[in-house]
Amino acid sequence: MLDAWKDRNNRYVQINTIWSSLMVGRPCPPGLSPRADGWAILGLPDPEARAEGVGDVSEATLLVMGNTAMTPWARDQIRRLSEQARRRGVRLLGADTAANLRRAAPEELSLVDEVVALDVYDADACRAWAAGRPRVDAVLTIRELSVLPAALTAEALGLPGNDPDAVRRVRNKDLCRKRLREAGLPQPLTALCRDAADAARFMRDTGPGPWIVKPRDGLAGIGVSRVDGPRELPAALARFAAPPPAMGPLPASPYFLTETFVEGDEYSAEGVVTGGEPQVLALTRKGTADGFVEVSQRVPAGLDGPTAARARDAVGRALTAAGVTRGIFHVEFWVTSSGIVLGELHDRGGGDYIHALVEHTRPGLELYGALIDDLLGDAPRPVPEPAGSARAEFLLAPAGRLRAVRGWEEVARHPAVVAAHLQVTPGDVLGRANDSYSRSGVFVATADTPDGVDTLAAALASRIVFDTE
Repeated sequence: MLDAWKDRNNRYVQINTIWSSLMVGRPCPPGLSPRADGWAILGLPDPEARAEGVGDVSEATLLVMGNTAMTPWARDQIRRLSEQARRRGVRLLGADTAANLRRAAPEELSLVDEVVALDVYDADACRAWAAGRPRVDAVLTIRELSVLPAALTAEALGLPGNDPDAVRRVRNKDLCRKRLREAGLPQPLTALCRDAADAARFMRDTGPGPWIVKPRDGLAGIGVSRVDGPRELPAALARFAAPPPAMGPLPASPYFLTETFVEGDEYSAEGVVTGGEPQVLALTRKGTADGFVEVSQRVPAGLDGPTAARARDAVGRALTAAGVTRGIFHVEFWVTSSGIVLGELHDRGGGDYIHALVEHTRPGLELYGALIDDLLGDAPRPVPEPAGSARAEFLLAPAGRLRAVRGWEEVARHPAVVAAHLQVTPGDVLGRANDSYSRSGVFVATADTPDGVDTLAAALASRIVFDTE
């Protein structure tokens, strides 16, 4: 910092003198005040002025639980969170496991002001850390597996956050289904099962099928199977035996869920709770491949006005019934022949670049900034009107050894593509994509209309060829 001033000898002397005064308590010469001159000369905010609310710099510190990322969309979430927090003058304290912090690239760590090694998946470890009364003014996370530790940390620090009981309810899908059913919201029939016999019994009682078999508290479509009868249960349950790394921090559960299958088109609602009221900012249309792997997300969803209104109403009622009072949310639902049926609730934002779709289609919106404002008790900013369309398109390479990828660079450089990430490299041995973590690549395209962005995404995807053997 001082080297930049060496060509300004007079100011350089002042900096050295004031720096000594500020840092080690040496006397400051007459005519120079550390308070009035020092921090400004050094290009740093005056900490005493911040404490008194002088200027537009906030003294708030935001704890980001899970400040590193394993997916490109999560990295983009952290980047936007960092930018929007810093525009508000909010200091960022990143917390993550020691292993994640060691693996993180310098540019990733630069998105926060300070880091602390903390097992952000371990509720007891987080509460023990909070017992030290760190200087923190708000707590948030973008990670599914850290939502409960984040809620418990906020509670231990006496800070705004969701009730941990509400978070447990949302994380355990059978409990959430029960609460939504009690609130009068249509739900698939659900059974909490210990073994194949429990699931087969439920199938006999609710036939003719099909059914869904899935983890009680999973994520990203991991371990989800559609089965047509009890004979398919062993294969479905075998998918629980070897969870991918993304599920590593989650303790093994003795239970799984079996549910009646819902027939209908799949959508999700994205938004933020402000002042305790859920605010739906976008509806997203999903595209899926075999095995429930999501291959596209598009905003706007293209629903007609009355259907969209019913969906927004159902989502708001569901979040309120579940007890969600803070945070960004992502709520899945189906549009069926008999109306809106809600799927899973999440008291964190959606993955798959959905946050980017929401912000792009409400130009000027700061999704994470809106959450920060709410957590810090600041007045909400006006929500921009919707405009334009955006679509995340996921690519599934054929199984085999990847020899080459052709056409990717051309697509990534397209002026309407605002994000692109290739998950695979030549030499990789690829299996069948069976969850959100095993897809081969993604790009986010933008256009003025839903039809326009669909046409563009299809054209761009057709240019990409995965050569496998």
